[in-house]
Amino acid sequence: MIKLIIKINKQLIFYLSQKSIYYQDDLENQQLALQESVLSLLNILLILKASINTRIFGYGNIGRDKFIVIPIGGKSIFTAGGTFSAQIANLIKQLKQEHRRNRSNILLENVYTSLEKLLGTADFTVRDTVDLNYLDLFKTFNNSFAKNCSSLDKLLNFGNIELAYISGSLLIVPIPQNTLEETYQMRVLDIATYVNEKLWQNMQTISNNKSYPENLRSAIKDAIELIYKLEEEINKTQHLEQFSQNLDQYYALPLFIFISGEVLKEYFSNQPEEPEDERFRDILAAYIRLLYPVNNILPIGDKYREFPFVLFRSYSLGEIRKKSFTDKYLLTSNELNVLNLILSQKNY
Repeated sequence: MIKLIIKINKQLIFYLSQKSIYYQDDLENQQLALQESVLSLLNILLILKASINTRIFGYGNIGRDKFIVIPIGGKSIFTAGGTFSAQIANLIKQLKQEHRRNRSNILLENVYTSLEKLLGTADFTVRDTVDLNYLDLFKTFNNSFAKNCSSLDKLLNFGNIELAYISGSLLIVPIPQNTLEETYQMRVLDIATYVNEKLWQNMQTISNNKSYPENLRSAIKDAIELIYKLEEEINKTQHLEQFSQNLDQYYALPLFIFISGEVLKEYFSNQPEEPEDERFRDILAAYIRLLYPVNNILPIGDKYREFPFVLFRSYSLGEIRKKSFTDKYLLTSNELNVLNLILSQKNY
């Protein structure tokens, strides 16, 4: 009898994240902020090592002392790799969820409304796109389609457009290799209006009140830090710039913008007041969540300049789409079930 033993190497992957906030023209403050961020990462590594040693040996060494370090709870990959704007967007989502449970709590509504107004003006730029991409195509699609639609074969003249998925009435474009640039402009008037002592007190109240969920109290600390920084320079317009690149990043937009782009641009230029939870941004976010498990939905505000869109991350979107077209799931595919019923009809 031969006993075969196969050893498989196992590994743990840890995602560490630490932000650094400073003013671009203040070199001394910049160096201090970076040094503080590096020190925080070293502290995390020391605690991590002690935690692993506790699991193996029963205790871990930190300096000359022995500690038992037991992790409680956890953080997801999205949290470790999330941008600052995504963290604020997640906080606003949690504040709204808590407010729905208790509509009489005006404190929650005041905080998320102020954050939305403060960070509602943003520009998003997708860099390193292919020559023929949807962000450029929609501007001239009406004219191009009219010229090339004399017969269906002429549509091939559009060329090779970047990869995208059609889900219902949405166009979903993966941007794993593209850099997403976010620019938030916080004007002096907005800072003076929303960054005040009342907002600060409300946020501190939520952070210290144990009747609120732990994840909400933890998430609001990032917003408190932002408000603290803005209060230091309340008489200056502030710009927040971010660059991010993620393999599970996508943007989605309605298909009808390709034929109704001018109408939408005119609509949003008038800054319409849309009902709560019925705004274009909320509808798109709800639509995406109905189709796929997603996280980190941007933009924060709902004031579009030309057409509605959402940026989001979804770790499992690609895998879900592959399963929809396998033999096991073909007849229950959201994309193909109607087609299958039509093809299976008997001709009488």
